[in-house]
Amino acid sequence: MLTLVKTDDAVPIVSIYSKSKKPDDTVYFTHETKKDNQNIAKADGVLHLHKNELKREFRLNEGDFKEVCRMIDAEEEPEQSDPLRHEFWQILERYESFLQREMWIGDDEKSRFEMNFPLKKDDWPGTMTCIGSSGSGKTWHVVQMIKRYFKAAPVHSRRQVVWLSPELKIDKTLATLRDNVRYRLWFHGIDISEKHLKEKGIDAASFRHGRGSHSDAARALYPFLERFYNSMLRVARHRNYGVISLIHTYAHGKASSQALQSNKSCVFYPRSQQSRCIQFMRDYLQLSTSNAKELVKKFASLGRWMCIQMHSPVCCYNESYLVLL
Repeated sequence: MLTLVKTDDAVPIVSIYSKSKKPDDTVYFTHETKKDNQNIAKADGVLHLHKNELKREFRLNEGDFKEVCRMIDAEEEPEQSDPLRHEFWQILERYESFLQREMWIGDDEKSRFEMNFPLKKDDWPGTMTCIGSSGSGKTWHVVQMIKRYFKAAPVHSRRQVVWLSPELKIDKTLATLRDNVRYRLWFHGIDISEKHLKEKGIDAASFRHGRGSHSDAARALYPFLERFYNSMLRVARHRNYGVISLIHTYAHGKASSQALQSNKSCVFYPRSQQSRCIQFMRDYLQLSTSNAKELVKKFASLGRWMCIQMHSPVCCYNESYLVLL
């Protein structure tokens, strides 16, 4: 069940932010179903994203739907002769399920769910793969996360960020980190392009001796970087460091097979690749095609990115909507 109450077994999923750098609340997952820990919300808000589906399924007009919501909020059971009696009990069951397994904050323009790195250095930052075609927003998404981290984390406890890319010097999205003198002590960019390797006059083995990983790197670096990346993913949690990769498709052979087994999060961009998101949910989350289509369509209408948390509890969220899978 989703809750805002931190219990002994509560697992944090994502925090809710408004204007402050500090979270207003944190959403937790708990196995406890005590009423005191359950979320409380009005029926029309909880059912908002499902309103059209429920109206079609039960053939309700707007007035009937509002009346059912009113009775749920008032905890008022319909009379035996009430024409909405059947619909009330069916929708009440959905409402109670959605209240425990979903959270929507899109009715508050100031509030949002935000993917952020933990500020405490002892907390594991997680592993993540951003999957999307060129221009979908992968680099921008990760850059914004790093910038928020640098602004919020105390200077004395900031983690070092090493960015490996064959486009380090030409990617304009990276400029706010790459060229910002304030982040020079913590952000380290490494150019692993074919051109840079030739300019340095070093071979792949020498280059690899000190650094890392990217599938678009100089061809001679491929075997070293792939092995290094997969090795990091397997031990990242135990060594308390984060690993993030940006790829075009999750069906990327050896470059993505270990990531999909070890990653805490996979981030998709459903507005530019709905079919790919649907296929992933079918292949890796065992959702039916109809459920996957419905979910991806919903996320595409609500925001640009969609994070699927692969570690327990398995869930999916973006800026305004969170659902357990």
